[in-house]
Parts: sequence; C-alpha cells; structure tokens
Amino acid sequence: MAPRPRIRALAGAFLVLAAAAPAAHAESARESAQNTILISRADDGSVPNGASTNAVISNDRRWARAIAFQSEASNLVAGDTDGVSDVFVVRRDGVFGNDGTQWFPGRTVLVSHGRGGPANGPSWAPALDGSFRARPKCVAFLSAASNLVAGDTNGKVDAFVAKLDGRGLRRVSLPGRRQSGFDTTAVAVSGNCSRIAFATGGSVYVKAGRRIKRVGVGADPAFSTGQRQDLVYGGPRGVYLAKNGTGRPRLVAPGGGNPAYNDIKRHVVAYEKSAGGHTQVYYRDLGHGEHPASALGGQLGDGNSRNPVIGNSGYYIAFESDADNLGVNALRRPGDENQRPDAYLYTDVRNLTLVQSVFEKAVPLPGGGFNPSMSFYANYILFDSPAPMGSPVGTHQVFMRYLGPL
Repeated sequence: MAPRPRIRALAGAFLVLAAAAPAAHAESARESAQNTILISRADDGSVPNGASTNAVISNDRRWARAIAFQSEASNLVAGDTDGVSDVFVVRRDGVFGNDGTQWFPGRTVLVSHGRGGPANGPSWAPALDGSFRARPKCVAFLSAASNLVAGDTNGKVDAFVAKLDGRGLRRVSLPGRRQSGFDTTAVAVSGNCSRIAFATGGSVYVKAGRRIKRVGVGADPAFSTGQRQDLVYGGPRGVYLAKNGTGRPRLVAPGGGNPAYNDIKRHVVAYEKSAGGHTQVYYRDLGHGEHPASALGGQLGDGNSRNPVIGNSGYYIAFESDADNLGVNALRRPGDENQRPDAYLYTDVRNLTLVQSVFEKAVPLPGGGFNPSMSFYANYILFDSPAPMGSPVGTHQVFMRYLGPL
C-alpha cells in the first residue's frame, strides 16, 4: 500500500507533501513534489481577516513572476483602512529560473490606492500582463472608486492600469477619449502591456498607445497567451478574434462566449457554450472542429462549466465546474462529491480532466475551488476556497496548487 501523504501547517493553510517516489521515475518524482499553499496571506503570514478571490498569474513561461488578486481583508498590508475590496500584487520570492520549481510568495503590494489616501470605493477583477517573450510589468483592474486619478467624475465603474508596485496608476476606459457614461464590465491587458482592452456600453475597446479604438459589439475581452497581442471576445454570433488587438474582427467560434486564446503553434481558442442542458467549456484549433473539455468519455458535464484559461500551445485548459461526473485523476475516475464548484485542468494530450482544488490528490476540497487561473505551462494553478483549507465554509482565500517542475 502506498504511504499516506504528510500534512503540515504553513502560514495558516496546509502544505501537502505527497509520498516520496523513486528518483528513476521522472513522472512519479514530479507528482511527489505536488502541494497546495496559501497565497493571500496577512502581513504576519496568517489567514487574512477578509475574503480574497479572483487571482491571476502572469504567463511568463515557468518564471510566473507575479500574482494579482482582489481582497476585502484589511491586514494584508499596513494602512489599508478603506474597508472595501482592493487589488493586490504579490511577486515571486527567492531565486528561481524557467524550470517550474516551487513558487514562494514575496511581499504583498496594494495597487488600488487613492490619491493621497485610501480608495473611496471597491476595486476588483485584476488582469496581469506577462507572456512567452515578456516579463510582467503591469496590472489592470476595475474600480468604482472616484479618487484613484484626477478628474474621475462620471460616477461609473472604470478600468485602470498601474505598474506592479502600484505606481503610474491611470484610467484607461475612456472611449472617444472621454469618460464613459456606462459602467465598464471587463478589462484585459496584453502580454507586453502595450494594449489594454475594456468593455463598456456593450462594446469592446482597445487602448494602444494614445489611440483608443472601438473593436466591435461584445463583452469579455481576453488577449492571447503566447507571443502576439491578438484579442478575442464574445460578440453577437460567438467568439471573435482581432489580430494585434485592433485588426478587423472575424468570427472564430460560432455560439461561444467568454473566450481564452493561445497563439503559439496551434492557435487554440477555448470558450463557453451551451450544450447538454448546461454551459460547457469547448475548444478548437482555428479553422477546425470543436471539442468539449468539460466531458468524460464523450459524456458532457452534468453541471455548468465556465471561465476557461488556456496555456501551453493549447494543450492545457483550466476551468471551473459544477459538474460531478468529470474525471478527477489520470485514470479518468469520477469522484467529485463535494457538491461545490471545483477547479479542473483539462489536458488535450491525454484527453482527460484532473481536479486541482485539492490538498490530497484527486480528492476535491470540501469547500470546492473557484475562479481558477494557470501559469503558461500549468506548473502553478490558482483557485480560491474557504479558509483554512479543508473548511466547507468560511471566507475565501487564494491557494496555489503546485504540479511540480518540468
């Protein structure tokens, strides 16, 4: 019988060390390195005093230098007295290379700060840059605060962008170079931070330099993970793609929405689509047929799946799912019995799903896993779940599942 995993406390969460494996077996050794750690930490290393959710990780290969998330906690950094949700960035600590070794959180930085004091409204939905060829430099987010920049008088939710240390904060949701009369509902940043996309008033816009261009009718913009600055978004007939972010959009996935796109080698788009009585996650190589990711043995998920994230030339897709009939391990065994949403990883190489909101491999956490994000090569998968880890209820915190080096 295989030895049982060892569990020890780490910064108010649990770090799970799988049983050791023979060094001769590379795959087993990689699995033995897998663990789950707390990312959203109070300034003393403990579990924060408010919920932390919607984390994103930069797509700079296996370096994965930065993570951004939103939090209602007031004890992540000193002086956070606004009493509302803020956006934070935590950079990777220690010495590391492009080899996918263990990720350790460094100092947490408050990004959504007001001019001369605390923000006077909540901020949320962070988006990070960083790509196959560029290290992360900026973070974008939405905010209802009116004191982040001068001249914000429209009383609407706007999109902002700042450097990772919070400096250089500026508003970007200015269609026609004027304040929007509508709430901005989404924001995305390209891999090299040269383009910012936002959705407001039912349209998608892209800011490139000083120019702000209306790309088309739609919502949920996302830039490609990879090396170019291509943009996908959900439009009237499905998913559209605009080359370089500002090119003429073309329909690439009829009937789809809320897309993610990878532009290296295969050019794969993942998206949500209604099928089998539920929302499912599908993917397709551009110009080819679609395939379900939220499925097992040809049977679609029996609950809604959503929020796809894509990486590694389209071979990996992370998503959130309510389904309980998806495979949880490499043997394609179903075993999701917590009746909560969970974070899954789909691998196109092996055509299977693996549950990732776990501390013991293939055993979903009692509280589930929400809002997954993934590094480019899927060494690191983020999700939020009730804390402390293993609790069925409680305020959510951001956790990272480490899948080992590559």
